[in-house]
Parts: sequence; C-alpha cells; structure tokens
Amino acid sequence: MTIYEKAKSLVTAREAAEHYGLKVNSHGMALCPFHDDHNPSMKVDERFHCFGCEEDGDVIDFTTKFFNLTLPEAAEKLAADFGDGAELSASPAPPKPPDPAERCHDVLLALEVQLHRQKRLTAPQSMDDPITTEYAQNCQMYDFIVGLADLLSGGIEQQKEDEVSYLTDGVLDRYERILQKEVIEYADIF
Repeated sequence: MTIYEKAKSLVTAREAAEHYGLKVNSHGMALCPFHDDHNPSMKVDERFHCFGCEEDGDVIDFTTKFFNLTLPEAAEKLAADFGDGAELSASPAPPKPPDPAERCHDVLLALEVQLHRQKRLTAPQSMDDPITTEYAQNCQMYDFIVGLADLLSGGIEQQKEDEVSYLTDGVLDRYERILQKEVIEYADIF
C-alpha cells in the first residue's frame, strides 16, 4: 500500500477539514478556506468541491491546498496525523478497479457541479425577471442529484447499498454519457 492509498483510507476530506479547524454544517457545507467566502460554498464529504472558486479533490488535494504542501508531503501529513506512523512507500501503486460506491460518488459530484453551473447561468438576473422553465428544470435536476449524493454519503448502509445497486444498473452509465454534453437536459436526468 502506498502512502497515498494509506492516507485516503485513514480519513475523508470532511474528517480532515474538521480536524484542521473548518466548521462543517449538517449538510456537509463549509466556508471555503481557498477564497474569501462569506456563505458556505464548499461541499465536504469523501471529497470536497467549492461551488464558489471551483476547487475540487480528495483528502490529499485538500491537505495539499490547505497547508500549501506537495502531494507527498500532504499524504505524509495525513498519515502522521491520522495513522499509526507506519512507513510506506510514496511510489505509485498499480491502478485497481474503482469501487462502485466511489464511482457513483464521483459521477454524482460531477453532475452536481455541472448542474450548479447551469442553474447559475439560467437564474433570473433581477427580482423583475421571470423564472423560466429552463431555470426551474435546472433547479429540479440539481436538487435531485444533490439528494442522491447526500443519501450516498450520509444515508444508512441499506440505503447506500440500494442506491449503488440502482445507479450501477445502467443509470450511472447514462449519467457518465450526459456529462460529456455541453448542457444537461431535463429528460437526461428524469
């Protein structure tokens, strides 16, 4: 096991963020430490993503950016802060097949990011502007995907297993294909 694998197995981005002083609310949102944030705009769970500055990554990426470290230094810090201190190699390991739950999480997070952008682009620009069907549909798609992501990261084990089973039964493949599109349409999600 490499030091990178060890660091990722020890702690989630949320656990590291909280340990290093970030306050994460019950919805997994926190003030982003990577830009001047006044409202929680960073989602933190297994991975992190800021909807304000677009910073994104896993626990090692978070630690790298938070402490201005290199990747090996961040992995070593995580292993030292959360591990048993066992020495591990920093050389990369051969790739292993992705965990289905991790794949689901990654695809849902990518959809969440893209739909958030779409929602922002189609939002009314003033209080006098009407709410368009396109904006309403973008809001519904975004809320649906966020709900799936929240259930996957915070639900009880049986719910998580059921969701992974549902998503890996063809839905995830469809979602990965629509991520290649410039604009996700309502019929793509529902």
